[in-house]
Amino acid sequence: MFSTTPADRGTAETAIHALYVAIGLDPPRHFCWFDSPCAAAWAVGLLVESRHSVWKNLLGAARKRRDDRERIQRTESHLQACIGQPDFERTVAAMGGPLASGLMFIMPPPKIVQRDIMTARIRLYPDVTAMFGQSASDDLKRAESGLWGTAGVLNGHLHCPTAESLVGISFFSEYTFAQMAADESHVGDRQPPPLLRAAWTIAQSAGPWWPWVNGAILTERPTEIHVNENGLLHRGDGPAAVYRDGWRVFAWDGYAMPEEWILHPDTIPARDLKSCPASFRKQVGAHKVAAPKAASRPKRSGVLDRELPADSVSRVAFLREHAGGRLPLFDRYVAGEHTSVWTELIALGDDVRHDPNAADAVAVAYETMQRVEANTHTLIDRLSRLGYRFATPPPHRPRGRRTWRQIQQLERLVGALPLSLRAFYDVVGAVDLIGRHQSITAPDNSVAPDPLVVFGVEDALAESESMDDEERGAITIAPDDLHKANTSGGDPYTVAVPDQRADGVLLDERHHLLFVDYLRLCFRYGGFPGYEGIDRGVPQELDQLRSGLLEF
Repeated sequence: MFSTTPADRGTAETAIHALYVAIGLDPPRHFCWFDSPCAAAWAVGLLVESRHSVWKNLLGAARKRRDDRERIQRTESHLQACIGQPDFERTVAAMGGPLASGLMFIMPPPKIVQRDIMTARIRLYPDVTAMFGQSASDDLKRAESGLWGTAGVLNGHLHCPTAESLVGISFFSEYTFAQMAADESHVGDRQPPPLLRAAWTIAQSAGPWWPWVNGAILTERPTEIHVNENGLLHRGDGPAAVYRDGWRVFAWDGYAMPEEWILHPDTIPARDLKSCPASFRKQVGAHKVAAPKAASRPKRSGVLDRELPADSVSRVAFLREHAGGRLPLFDRYVAGEHTSVWTELIALGDDVRHDPNAADAVAVAYETMQRVEANTHTLIDRLSRLGYRFATPPPHRPRGRRTWRQIQQLERLVGALPLSLRAFYDVVGAVDLIGRHQSITAPDNSVAPDPLVVFGVEDALAESESMDDEERGAITIAPDDLHKANTSGGDPYTVAVPDQRADGVLLDERHHLLFVDYLRLCFRYGGFPGYEGIDRGVPQELDQLRSGLLEF
């Protein structure tokens, strides 16, 4: 199960030949090998697509995304080459239907391998109840389940999106390693039934595989795998499993983990850290560096405690005076160096809150959000002209008279907000572009458009006041893309707090971009960043919406 030696393809194929003969089927004609379970799962999905509406919809949506479409095209080409057919329709026909019980959709297969396996296993035991009492160790069951079981690390959206559920219904879900080990132990020195011997040989020669009437989908073994003392995928400084096609899986004590959390655990919001395994929380705590004594650190700039003039000219004049007449980053930003200036601000870390950097950083943040506000007004006007019906008018709630006081209250509750979010609250206020349109947000759209939404400071304050101290680890920015489309989805987009940097990462959004970068992405797609990566079926209105928007 944890072998990293290359699969013995010849032995595995010979054993599959024997398995088919043992259950009364013609020997398979096609063997399609893939370098990882994730790549194989995509192939399985494509082969069952015509038999099941769910997979037709999932893969139909995937084809609208450039990266996924290229993956599908590569997978189809690989299957065609393996099977020797000129097009994919004939490739599907040549493979026949699936033999696994988990892949039965419309027509039952001529054989369900699991039934023959069960019959052969029953014949091993004079007392059938002994078959269920005889078992391998709990460690083996737990390790196998944690690796590729239905709740295993390899079988999850985090590391194998779209096709993830198919990883967990390989042949090894029909006849598990734990069952094989128990049966092998029971047989001892006797000759096992040909069917079971063939199944054991395949398991000893290759990774997960899926049987079809006329062929099989098989996988290579990983090149690298790391487990803890209980046989669960685990590594604290890199991927826990690496496959030959570059597929990497991150895990801690058998729990699938985002790559960023393993490599940069200091970025995990306190709220999310609470749901992590206790051993991981302890590890993160052990690596936290104690903060220097207050006396050794520069004092936070007083400019951060001042309510700034709403008028941009007066605001810049005030900040320039505070900085002794020099705002070099702001001047470069206004001259067009938008991305490089923000990169330098991020690199300063929490030094952006100390003089002489603070006034310059605040000036850039406010200028950025002033442009965001102008773009917001432009988008709302253009959407209105297109007949777009906003779900919760007005779509833009500007800052109010109490906004500055609310920002101060919020920071007293949760700690420092990134300067970008502070400035958004104080300049833009709140935005909600969720709505209906026959093209942009069509009800039958397979793409979640992810309209721009950023909750206001009053919403963040109300949420934080309703929480305990331990729960105040993040500020909710917006619902996720599926909830925006009125569909059950995942966690909302959040920003971890406290964060003393110029900008913070937008968590649970698919790109994990910094907040300013996410806003740039939003306006690059006319307020609907869900169309990023989609190049088929993109509404033509997007070009009109994003034309001429201010860069920031």
